[in-house]
Amino acid sequence: MYLGFDLHEALNQCSSTIEKFGGHSMAVGITVKREKFNQFREDFEKVAKEAQIDQITPVIQVDSKIDIKDINKEMVESLKQLEPFGEGNRMPVFVFKNLKIDSIRALTEGKHLKLTLKDNNTIISSIGFNLGHLAEEYRIGDKVDVVGVLEINSFNRSR
Repeated sequence: MYLGFDLHEALNQCSSTIEKFGGHSMAVGITVKREKFNQFREDFEKVAKEAQIDQITPVIQVDSKIDIKDINKEMVESLKQLEPFGEGNRMPVFVFKNLKIDSIRALTEGKHLKLTLKDNNTIISSIGFNLGHLAEEYRIGDKVDVVGVLEINSFNRSR
């Protein structure tokens, strides 16, 4: 069951202004003619307002608690056996409890958050996409719980 704002259903309610659309509750693609765009925007904003999207509380479904000492390259690579990921088969989501912030800074003009997190002598690097605003709310040494997915960093060919 999907809780939240169903994008596909919202577009169904605005279908008179849309040339074509497709997708599902959490991701859609649309084509709107330029002359109908303002009406589409008004209709869509009305649907969103009626759904009270500002009152929706995000819910993250966690698959498992994990300790960072248990993470290694082989374990992360084994997750590839579960691919392909998509709406019906999402990437496993893990929670990491009571990690100490070893370093913290905002990236990309404050848009993203870069952290190194420590548990005893084990350190893990992490990126919080669209969470750069949190860089000023936390300090080195703070303890945090983190929820996320595991990936091997291959950005700029680093591993």
